[in-house]
Amino acid sequence: MRIVHILQGKANPESLNGVNKAVHWMATYQLRQGHDVEVWGLVSRMNLPPHSREYALRLFPVTQLRVTLGREIKAALRGLEPGTWVHFHSVFIPEYPTIAQLLKKRGLTYSISPHNGYTPGVFNKNPWKKRLYFILREAKYLRNAAWVHVLSETEARDVLRIAPKTRTVLISYGQELLTARADALSASAERPLIGFCGRLARHVKGLDYLLDGFLAYKAGGGSGDLWLIGDGEDRAELERQVAESGVQSHVRFFGAKHGEEKLNLIAAFDVFIHCSRWEGLPTACLEAAALARPLLVSRETNLAGYVERSGAGLVLDETSAAGVEHALQIVQRLYEENRLQQMGDNSRLLADTEFRWENNASSFVAAITAARHAV
Repeated sequence: MRIVHILQGKANPESLNGVNKAVHWMATYQLRQGHDVEVWGLVSRMNLPPHSREYALRLFPVTQLRVTLGREIKAALRGLEPGTWVHFHSVFIPEYPTIAQLLKKRGLTYSISPHNGYTPGVFNKNPWKKRLYFILREAKYLRNAAWVHVLSETEARDVLRIAPKTRTVLISYGQELLTARADALSASAERPLIGFCGRLARHVKGLDYLLDGFLAYKAGGGSGDLWLIGDGEDRAELERQVAESGVQSHVRFFGAKHGEEKLNLIAAFDVFIHCSRWEGLPTACLEAAALARPLLVSRETNLAGYVERSGAGLVLDETSAAGVEHALQIVQRLYEENRLQQMGDNSRLLADTEFRWENNASSFVAAITAARHAV
């Protein structure tokens, strides 16, 4: 089966953008299962990323107008063989509806992974602009998809809310098991060591809740430290908040880290926290699980059910600063009782049983096959 994945980006698995990671591993495992797979990236810079890859990666420059296509990608689309399946990643990408129209003219079928891009929280930013764009450009493109890949029942409801007749297919991400050695820096940290890794987006990732909750936990006598790995638009504001809090010696910002350096830092955490206001399925949490780190997550990460069923950590009783404070108090007690390690072992088992890229690839191809048979 020939499959072409299209994304905005370069499918770099070291990116802080989870979509890039997901596309890289989806394509890798579909190729390993015997399919003819390419990844097409829409980019402003044409330099190839340094990561190794097994699939063919083709980069196409975006035009200044964006809703129009450059000659390179037009030629590539004309060259697609009959029967090629095209899959789009993310939403609100101006080129996608234009590409979809050309595919339809050629009798080619496509599907979409929104990666939680249709959550109500996304529409709350520039709401009128986004809703107008959706009506004029995105709605028809979404309706004409053979199916839409969702990561959770919550995401399925979000899609059906704006496109009621859409066929959704629930397929989770995958995660390879990882090994790492806890960074030596952790020897100087106060315990329990609470860690976050991801884009430093204050509102989306709930980092205001995390910092406010951690400050309250420290004020109540908590002994732990907080480490944050990653970079983003709100880093300066978050650092300022910490500097004014009086507990800056207990909070450390590491910036963006990659590869072994990142994994060694995560391996040092006593608990890995994500208290996002909305998410698809945070790949950083899956990496932490693969390193046997207990998870502390909000329900909005779409991991709560997995964590609760497997005993892989804790779920916030509410997504708020108070919820974080209460959860960290429980983490403190579990650490003192030496009970976090069992949660970590359960977390690794969860990654190995519920989140496998082999299963993702098989389910993806099965969805394509079912859609073709339904025609």
